[in-house]
Amino acid sequence: MGLMTSMREKMHVVLWGLLAMFILSMTIGGLVGGANILDQLIGRVDPQTTIAKINDINISPDRYNNLVNQQIDNARSSGQPINDFILQRARNTAWDNLIQDVLVTQEVERLGLSATDQEVIFHLENNPPLFLQQNPSFQSNNSFDINKYRQALANPQGNEWAPIESFMKTTYIPNYKLQKIVDQSIIITDSDIKNEFIKRNLEYKISAAHITSPKVAKEKSTPTQEEINKRYLKNKDDYSHSELRSINYVSWKKSPSKNDTLNTEILAKELYKRAELGEDFSTLANEYSMDPSNQGTKGGDLGWFKKGRMVKPFEEAAFSSVKNKILQPITSNFGLHIIFVRDLRLDKNGEKEVLASHILLKVETSPTTLSNLKRDVTLFSYDAQDKDFDLAVSEHNLKIETQERIDKDDYSLDNIGGLRPAVRFSFDSKLNQVSDILENDQYFVICKLKAIIPPGIKPLLEVEKQITSLLRQEKLKTETLAEANTLLIKISSSDMRIKDLVASDTGIDIIKEDTKTLSQGFTSIGKSNQVVGSILNAKRGEILGPLETNRGHALIEVVNVSQFDSIEYRVQKDLIKNSLFTKMQNQYFQAWLDDLKSEANIIDNRSFYF
Repeated sequence: MGLMTSMREKMHVVLWGLLAMFILSMTIGGLVGGANILDQLIGRVDPQTTIAKINDINISPDRYNNLVNQQIDNARSSGQPINDFILQRARNTAWDNLIQDVLVTQEVERLGLSATDQEVIFHLENNPPLFLQQNPSFQSNNSFDINKYRQALANPQGNEWAPIESFMKTTYIPNYKLQKIVDQSIIITDSDIKNEFIKRNLEYKISAAHITSPKVAKEKSTPTQEEINKRYLKNKDDYSHSELRSINYVSWKKSPSKNDTLNTEILAKELYKRAELGEDFSTLANEYSMDPSNQGTKGGDLGWFKKGRMVKPFEEAAFSSVKNKILQPITSNFGLHIIFVRDLRLDKNGEKEVLASHILLKVETSPTTLSNLKRDVTLFSYDAQDKDFDLAVSEHNLKIETQERIDKDDYSLDNIGGLRPAVRFSFDSKLNQVSDILENDQYFVICKLKAIIPPGIKPLLEVEKQITSLLRQEKLKTETLAEANTLLIKISSSDMRIKDLVASDTGIDIIKEDTKTLSQGFTSIGKSNQVVGSILNAKRGEILGPLETNRGHALIEVVNVSQFDSIEYRVQKDLIKNSLFTKMQNQYFQAWLDDLKSEANIIDNRSFYF
């Protein structure tokens, strides 16, 4: 109570201070273009004009949206359907690219990296950017032709190289110099190259005993409730959460109506008759088929196929047909098919094959059906807003679903899929508020904010499965290690070799003289840094382990190693060095960038937009 009284007594001072700052911001605003001095003084960023602030750089929504649209265009050009998942991925990728571009640019400026005209000329001639190398104008036989490129460079037709020269000077070369600075940390020794050559080329013959999780009795790998509780209490801070929201919602699936199905069936019968009367089947398929693999160019051709490749109704119809027959429409889970069986044959094993084309018609939700459904949704929306959400649900005979503990970064609802507007609604609304009509490709949805959960620690019930899984994996590794050690003692105390073991126990895989390179990985064991590193430094006949694997622990005996080919090593040495350099260059750059991100002051206003 004393604290609240003190605050009330001081509120008039705070209010007068805010008023003075407001007047000051109005005065200075006329000089600096309306800048909000209060926002600047307390570090806020106006989300209406700034979607992000990266250190001292404000990012406009337009700049970010352009990057998002580029990602969407890339997805669309690769044939991916644009849904909520693709949109979310595009936004996240654009965000990562934006942060990287800004931080790299800031670092270039901080280091004072620039380019002279002479450097621009040198790099254009000797180190052209990838987009120039990939330009079809500078390629021969699908490869970059340096002579063709330099000829074009030496004979400009106008001012076409000016924007490229500007890009080279302001961006490409400074970034290239920055990469070289980062690259200075990369050290590749002759030993690194030799070890990589060995991993790729030398064949190792091993015998092994791999003890995996089925060897461990269930009671030994199942954590007790006491162990779960203890781990939860010990690591409570790992299970903290920010403010969460819970909603109730009702949904309407955008399913085709009976009329939609009937109209598709009518069209299928019409196309069947047209094909029967002599219209070119390929032309009809290119015009009407909804098979994504057809793309309006293949005439519905499916090529030759055997039994087991097509869905059952399609297969039964095609294989019971005769040559040159157009079949009446059949239904599968993909839609309706009009099949043209063009030929039949037996392969060399006497197995029947069919050569066929088809027209696929999918039963889709028509605009009329969507309009009628939207009307029902709208009527419910009016009742939910004017009366009461729960009462409207009852009157419209709908079912309430619940999404508990929504995080502000979520983008989907259970059973609905991606629906970011529902997440935004839950964090932008007051308790018991009802949303407008929300929708994605599959559903219309109306939500009611059910609960606001303040920041805190996730209850044990919510993380119990996660903790149980973690403890079980730890117990399995402990038990497989113990089993492997027991087996090692047994082998060491006798003249037995690993290849002499008999796989009598479930959960113990005996590998007898498996021959692979270290880069391939061995049967059952796979590959890991520990396994590869141990074998790499082992002698013939040596028993290694226990070595941890993804599935348990292994004892490995190196039976034989192929000869080191010094001539082939000299042939591959430079290639391997370049490969290692590229790999390490990516790793070092990402680590350097992660350090920049951790030190940067990044304000993310995307939640105001998406």
